[in-house]
Amino acid sequence: MLGGGPVGRHASLLLEQASVMSVEEALAAQREGRFVAADAAVPKFGIGAAPVWLHLALENRNAVVQARQLFFGAPWTDRLDVFILREGRVVLQVAAGDGERGLQAPVGSVGYRIEHDFSPGVTEILVRAASADPLVLPLRLLEPAEARQMLRAHDYGYGLLYGYLLALLVYNLMLFLGLRDRSQLDYVLYVGSFALLSIAYSGHGQIWLWPEQPVVQRYVILAMMVLFSCMGLRFASSFLGLASSLPGLYRLARALVFGGSSAMALCVVFELQAAAGVLAFVFTLAFAVAMAWIGVVSVRHDRIAAPYFLAGALIAMAGTATTTLAVWQGLPYSPWALHAAEIGIAVDGTVLTLALAYRMRRLRGERLRAEYLASTDPLTGLRNRRAFAVEAAQAWQTALTRGSPLSVIVLDLDHFKVLNDRFGHAAGDAALVAVARTLEQGCRAADLIARWGGEEFVVLLPDTGLGQARASGLRLLEAIRTAEVVHDGRHLPLSASVGVAERAEHPDLEALIRDADRWMYEAKQAGRGCVCCDGGAKPAQA
Repeated sequence: MLGGGPVGRHASLLLEQASVMSVEEALAAQREGRFVAADAAVPKFGIGAAPVWLHLALENRNAVVQARQLFFGAPWTDRLDVFILREGRVVLQVAAGDGERGLQAPVGSVGYRIEHDFSPGVTEILVRAASADPLVLPLRLLEPAEARQMLRAHDYGYGLLYGYLLALLVYNLMLFLGLRDRSQLDYVLYVGSFALLSIAYSGHGQIWLWPEQPVVQRYVILAMMVLFSCMGLRFASSFLGLASSLPGLYRLARALVFGGSSAMALCVVFELQAAAGVLAFVFTLAFAVAMAWIGVVSVRHDRIAAPYFLAGALIAMAGTATTTLAVWQGLPYSPWALHAAEIGIAVDGTVLTLALAYRMRRLRGERLRAEYLASTDPLTGLRNRRAFAVEAAQAWQTALTRGSPLSVIVLDLDHFKVLNDRFGHAAGDAALVAVARTLEQGCRAADLIARWGGEEFVVLLPDTGLGQARASGLRLLEAIRTAEVVHDGRHLPLSASVGVAERAEHPDLEALIRDADRWMYEAKQAGRGCVCCDGGAKPAQA
């Protein structure tokens, strides 16, 4: 007896004409030689094909009964009538499919199952298959041990697939809830729609989610194919930022989404199942090509994570196209071809998860860089006035709450215009950078240093009274005066005027800085190169 893989090449076929044939009429036609030999291990007939009769003769050459399990048909077939005959008499009849209530349900993606004990001699099998969806007739005859092994592999495989897809969904949903990045949500919808599509076309939906609902089963696979494609295009648009960066591709994606979903809705409303089948398969192929093209164009335009997206899109396109063409027309049908889309999407999901993580890191890095540039003086690398105001306000509030001292130093380089005129603006920039590094080296980690504007700098000293601040000002002034600053081989003489003020009775931070600035001008008037505060002027030590 035959066993193992598909046995379609050992069968013969007959396309039913206008009237429905009975099993007796089909058997008579077979006897008359009107059946033709099948030309493939798994015969295929396309979308909206006429009902097909399949005949297979099995000979048990042993003297004992042999138990076998017959797996037949695709899980989306509308109706399958199976007749097992001995000497022209029907000994077993089974009606299966998803097109009517009360029919036997599939055993997952392996199709429908019949257990039968084959007596010695010849047993005939007649199968009538009818479906508006792609009509595929896989037929396998397995020993019980082989059947158990196949079903175990099937269950483990789908358990692994659904578990992995669920992990991807949960992971990216958590990221979306934390980051509120729309592309994360669109990715969840994309992977989730494929999970539902897989559940539908593998027969699990008919078993678990909508049993005895032939109207749902009639369109759910086709509708989910279109929905999956639409969600993929939506994800591509948000992930790659097509609306702003590549508006032409964005409009193409939107047109495909609107056209495909609208057309499928019309097919469902007007009950055009065959048209819905053609639409679903054509649209899925168009989606696969569109995703690859979007990836190519995005790589050319150097979009963030576009190489990841392209790699994932090509893998998903190969898997989706393989399954689509194997089920419809163009490629031989096989279990591996049927599962190619699932494998492709699982790999694509992994690649896109890496892409999302990479994109998140890039965007976060760019945001941090933008924040750094917005808060940093580009010449000296110190805080700019805006960043200083934000951080100093927190230090001011802390000092108020704790009742702790707080002081400010305002420092302005002396004769800076003369230095620029004498040595050039590049020398002036070098002097400013040298002063910035001197301040960083001479201040504590808790002190806030900023370039206030032009040649003026400000230092906020938390937990510091006036006396300590004045001493700090003197040290900084001496460090600036003795700094070795050389530009184009020439030594640049530096000096500064320093004003110091303590929080004391000042009503706010702005008033404190204004007071220190006033003392800085007092230092200018006192001859420069000195520190002024409420206790008087003091020059740096020579």
